[in-house]
Amino acid sequence: MIKTSTQNELIQYVYNELADDAFEQLEVALVQDKELAASCSELLLMQQLLDDAAKAPRQQAIDNILNYSKSLSLQSN
Repeated sequence: MIKTSTQNELIQYVYNELADDAFEQLEVALVQDKELAASCSELLLMQQLLDDAAKAPRQQAIDNILNYSKSLSLQSN
């Protein structure tokens, strides 16, 4: 099991927020510890998936909003 502090360091590593000395120490640990390297790989994959996630509403949601807006404007006439 990976320590919480190491998990936090891995997240900082993935987002390039780790101090230089800790960065170098973690890279050495990644080479020596396959479990740690696998965890880091998983975090990098999750980061990529999150970055690639859709950042716009579905077209159906847009259509629902527009239809609702139209119905309100028809009621006020």
